[in-house]
Amino acid sequence: MSKADKILKLLQKKEKDVHLLINPTLWKLFRQACRKNNVSPNHKISELILKFLEDEGILDEFLNEK
Repeated sequence: MSKADKILKLLQKKEKDVHLLINPTLWKLFRQACRKNNVSPNHKISELILKFLEDEGILDEFLNEK
């Protein structure tokens, strides 16, 4: 499976429901920014998680697994 296919699978296969405790004002501002950029909050959070994993080198480890 190619690296791009693995990333798409990570973004598409949603089975974990996560509940976050976030300051209501912070969440409101985040949702406003998502609407402004025409992206869903779930998608943006997934992007942020992928970026964090990439920065930590964990994403590359996963993508290079056979």
